[in-house]
Amino acid sequence: MFDKTPFRVEVRVTAPETTLLVLSGDLDYDTAPELSGFTRELLSGQVRNLDLDLSGLEFIDSSGVAALINVYNSTGEHDITMRIVALTPYLRHLLRVTALDRVFRLPQEQE
Repeated sequence: MFDKTPFRVEVRVTAPETTLLVLSGDLDYDTAPELSGFTRELLSGQVRNLDLDLSGLEFIDSSGVAALINVYNSTGEHDITMRIVALTPYLRHLLRVTALDRVFRLPQEQE
């Protein structure tokens, strides 16, 4: 059995009506519901812009990807802009091969 890195969500208000969620650890079958529940509560507040920092995610499975899609769909339902502001090269590749780079707003690639 392998060791899992605990999933964490850090919330930062970076500007009026803008919230940054810094995700770290493993976003998988066990932790994806935690992200969905957390963001559902957050989106019912005064957030107009939601930024996600995914650079601390060490592992993500299909449930984690589905949770990100659910967050995106929820932001659309609440007229909130969501963008991904940081991610690892692995996650960028994963979002490309799943064509989610056409759905999510991703940061410019560093040269």
